[in-house]
Amino acid sequence: MGIRFRIFVITFLSIGLGIVIANIYSLNSNISLIIVILLFIAAAAVSAYFANFTYKSINELETVISKIASGKTKKKYIQALPVNNTEFGSVAKSISQISENLKKQINLIGKQRDQFGSVLDDLGEGIIVADENGDIKYENEQFLRILNLNKANGKNIEELNIKSLNYLFRRSKKKKRDDIEFEIELNDKSIRWVLATINQSKNTNEFIMVVHDVTQLRRFDSMRRDFISNLSHELRTPVSVIRANSETLIDGALDDKKQAKVFAKAILHNSERLSDMVASLLDLTRIEYGELKLNFININLNEFINNFISSILNLSKKKNITIKYKPDHNGEINADPQAIERIMNNLVDNAIKYSKEGSEIIIMTANESENQIKVMVEDNGSGISDEDKDYIFGRFYRTASARATDNQGSGLGLAIVKHLVNSLNGEVGIDSIPGKGSVFWFTIPKF
Repeated sequence: MGIRFRIFVITFLSIGLGIVIANIYSLNSNISLIIVILLFIAAAAVSAYFANFTYKSINELETVISKIASGKTKKKYIQALPVNNTEFGSVAKSISQISENLKKQINLIGKQRDQFGSVLDDLGEGIIVADENGDIKYENEQFLRILNLNKANGKNIEELNIKSLNYLFRRSKKKKRDDIEFEIELNDKSIRWVLATINQSKNTNEFIMVVHDVTQLRRFDSMRRDFISNLSHELRTPVSVIRANSETLIDGALDDKKQAKVFAKAILHNSERLSDMVASLLDLTRIEYGELKLNFININLNEFINNFISSILNLSKKKNITIKYKPDHNGEINADPQAIERIMNNLVDNAIKYSKEGSEIIIMTANESENQIKVMVEDNGSGISDEDKDYIFGRFYRTASARATDNQGSGLGLAIVKHLVNSLNGEVGIDSIPGKGSVFWFTIPKF
């Protein structure tokens, strides 16, 4: 039975009761039957009107409230609530205020959620939230990027097909908190190292997993091990020579002045080599940590290079090597003269070491751009392979062909060149073809 019909029946019965009372009263009065009937009809009409009004107000209120309850909190639905001075109007007004406040709270929560997600993405860490069964309820973009996934939300952790994460989740159910480090293969076949940490919330019992890309840290750790290994290797040779010659002198070679002089020269040479290596390491460390104070001044590059060539002529004459200068630039450079001299020393010294006797080394310049001048040192050595180019400016790195020669070196010269050029706001590189020599170059800002 509809509410409209129920209201009408109650109203009609009330009127009927009133009529009965009126008839009883009319038996004892002079009121005519016609007047009673007219009163009945008027009462029925008024009852019908108020029943219809009541039904209409309740129906409108019910319709709009149903839409709001289903999540439709748009302004047009809230404004559709009946507003008048009746009890229904008061109820509608209260519901309208509640709906407005609810809408504001929902919008605020949504905004805070988006801000929180943005913060998590900016931190560079991937995050998912999963229930006790491993069903993922939340993900951020960094999680998908780090693990090279398209989607995680709505899936189970096992469906991600990452064995390490499955193992981590199973362990976390017992320990509540755990972590694991593993590697994944990317689409380009490269390897990415990931550190995953999981923790179970005490309030919701949900599992929060955070993943970090630790590939760079792994690379740094590998560089540290390589550095220690290379340093040990480079120190071992001169130290062994010094020790062997010292033992020989102690065992009686001092009595033979000619032999003693040979051994003493070997000790001195290797001591100087160790001293140069330590000095280069200290210099490189100071440059890397920004402790080297640079004095930027305007330098006439033509005058600087001509003076530099004059200072190393004796070194090049030992191998009958000619050094030529071919300038093709305009303007001066803004740099530290001592840093430029050290860069040139290391590059030209390498060119002399690995060039053939009687060959030619060419120093060239060019305008790289409106604000940069490029300096190039071309040799006629054995060249550098493409594989070696990626490591040639690293600490202690020496190519296989360089290690096969009698030329001794610490493997720190080009590393110092790279860091000095970077400190001067320039770039460094190499162009080389194996068997046809190399061109080492660097750029320096113009004045």
